[in-house]
Amino acid sequence: MATVTIEINKDKDLSTLETFLKKMGLNYQLEDDNWGDLPQEAIEGIKAGLEDVKAGRVHTHEEVVAYMTEKLDRLRAKNG
Repeated sequence: MATVTIEINKDKDLSTLETFLKKMGLNYQLEDDNWGDLPQEAIEGIKAGLEDVKAGRVHTHEEVVAYMTEKLDRLRAKNG
């Protein structure tokens, strides 16, 4: 299997491309990169975060709260 990325004018070309792909019997997935006026750094950060989620590099809210609570307790004990 291979992945092909194509940039198109969505309004002008999408319906023609979808018709062609269906006739060829190809599966496709549309990813709309409409990020508005977000800075490129923010877009890259979001995309990196999404890749982390796909790869399972995440922590639950409960895990983070437990970790931070433990850290704060140690700091409070240390500083009296």
